[in-house]
Amino acid sequence: MAYPLAAALLMGSAASALAAGAPVQNRLMSQAQDAGAVAAATPLTAMVWLKGHNEATLDSYVAQRYDRTSPAYHQWMSPAEVAGFGPTAQDVATAQASLRAVGLKIETVSKDGRAIKVSGTADKMQAAFGTTVHHLQANNQTFYAAVTQPKYQGAHPELIDKVAGLTNLGAQPFVARQIDLATGEPVPMVDLATAGASPLSSFTTDCFGPQFNAKMSGFGWSIVNGTVVAGAVADNFTGPTYLDPTKTTNRPFCGYTAQQVAAHYGMDQAFARGWTGKGETIVIVDAYGSPTIQADADAFSQLMGLKGLDNQNFQIVYPDGQPTTTDSGWGLETTLDVEWAHAMAPDANIVLVVAPSNDDAELAYAVQYTADHQLGSVISNSWGRPEATDSNTDASMFNDVFKRAAAEGISVNVATGDSGDNGVGHPFGAASVPANSPYATGIGGTSIGVPSDQGPVEAAWGITVSHLGTLRQPNAVPSFSGFIQGGGGGESAMFAKPPYQQHLPGAGRQLPDVSALADPQTGALVVFTDPKSGQQQIGPIGGTSLATPLFSGIWALANQAAGQSLGQAAPAVGVLPASAFNDIGPVVAHKNSNTFGSITFRGTQTTNYDPAQLMDLQDTQPDGFVAALVFAGQVPFQGWNVIGFGTDSSLRAGPGWDNATGYGVPNGIHFIEEATRLSRQLF
Repeated sequence: MAYPLAAALLMGSAASALAAGAPVQNRLMSQAQDAGAVAAATPLTAMVWLKGHNEATLDSYVAQRYDRTSPAYHQWMSPAEVAGFGPTAQDVATAQASLRAVGLKIETVSKDGRAIKVSGTADKMQAAFGTTVHHLQANNQTFYAAVTQPKYQGAHPELIDKVAGLTNLGAQPFVARQIDLATGEPVPMVDLATAGASPLSSFTTDCFGPQFNAKMSGFGWSIVNGTVVAGAVADNFTGPTYLDPTKTTNRPFCGYTAQQVAAHYGMDQAFARGWTGKGETIVIVDAYGSPTIQADADAFSQLMGLKGLDNQNFQIVYPDGQPTTTDSGWGLETTLDVEWAHAMAPDANIVLVVAPSNDDAELAYAVQYTADHQLGSVISNSWGRPEATDSNTDASMFNDVFKRAAAEGISVNVATGDSGDNGVGHPFGAASVPANSPYATGIGGTSIGVPSDQGPVEAAWGITVSHLGTLRQPNAVPSFSGFIQGGGGGESAMFAKPPYQQHLPGAGRQLPDVSALADPQTGALVVFTDPKSGQQQIGPIGGTSLATPLFSGIWALANQAAGQSLGQAAPAVGVLPASAFNDIGPVVAHKNSNTFGSITFRGTQTTNYDPAQLMDLQDTQPDGFVAALVFAGQVPFQGWNVIGFGTDSSLRAGPGWDNATGYGVPNGIHFIEEATRLSRQLF
């Protein structure tokens, strides 16, 4: 089979440039309230990135490695060769001397000399970089940040490319907990110590049930011509169910095991062929890490029947020193990443690279360190921020780091986020940093087992919730919570579209490239030690944080099958045949497999609701989803809710590539086989 990848991977020197037009506004900063300058003696850090040499030539070299018509196709560059395009040893020495001269301390220097971490008091840092650092408040967050773009004021500013840091507002983990719709709170995890001999029995994969008739009657209120009117209310709705409505206590929550998810994506067949990741290394980059990761991964492996992780196949690296604090959100993220990369590639080595904080500069440095030291050929990053809350400087920083990884044949896989279009209301500008880099592979999310006219299907992850009220007090009209969570996607307002996406719509880099399971409501089981109780627990987790290690594991199997690193995945998935994917389209669910019904108020006023009206989706997602009835059995919340699956904000699944799921999800061994056809020896 021919693969017409004559176009270069990227856009030469234009790939590193921001999309044409005015810089993207940092919405968070523009809306922030200024709470005053930080104290002069406040200790701060920053990452100073030095300019390289012959960047356009490096762009050309990288493009040749991904052009099947080039003799350099898949002839990966070494870290030393890539470093040759960076600053000279004299540049690095001169820059360090200049930074010291303005009163800053050199903390670390990257192996290739491009990144220099400096520290100093706020007054010295502000003077050195020509900015002021203030405390700011926005979106219920309090943080500090430089209020203007840092620009080096010391000697030899011509050596400095960009300055990142000077803030404690960094990337966020894209891990998502399953929600108990009875309370609106995360589903409580199950303590392994009290779960008995079969802790997996607390969860089910029979997550959806057949048609059910939900009825409620009682006393309620409605607003008529601006006046609150009370009266009898009768709700009558019919539709499929999420979880078992006949159980009001001890109802198992939806959660999948490692073997079940692997089989869902056909990896059991890959394992049978010996494609288990043997000889491959997956690198996971996270902030803060988890102090219990080894014990949790061991317990997960034992429960799932997997090979254990030990010092032979699992390593933790701290490129910029060990964190001085822990973070429970990043701890859960770290655990999810390690356990599920291991589940999908059980014989692969795993290297966990831990940044001391979630600062964008620290995370970029961790990826740079991984590439410099060739720790592995697949890097999994399950974190980021919306473009509208990040800076062009940080986006450019990540892009430069990822480009150098691509030159070395490393695939940098990045989660696209858990908030759909990030509140933009349309795909343009909805992308996230750093998944928006043309040198990253953006991983979106799906739900699995969703009911439809054709039976259970995999759907775009997008959850919308409506409330019908409690048994004693049903609603006279549905109460809409609206969009809750869903896979990130959209068109970048920062980066132009690379050649491997030239056949896609728009002018900007499009996300995602590919997807996998991410919906926590149909989530995967994770073992994690609760930092409060110290008890190991198991429960269903999701987010594109789950999809990213899943795909990273699959890509590691493809590398093993090919007998070589296939390099960055994004340009490959853009030319693979349709048979390599299971395309994720709209959920086809009409009245026989969707929820509809009526509400009667005061005995005479009956309003009929089709699924879109019931979910308030007439304008954004009038079809292509399924609404499932959910019984809330916990007092005082006993009643009925409706949860919509496949309702990913303004992002919609469709035939072929789309902003909700990319090209779809890997189609088992067909995906691996087609990916190996891109290997060098078959050229």
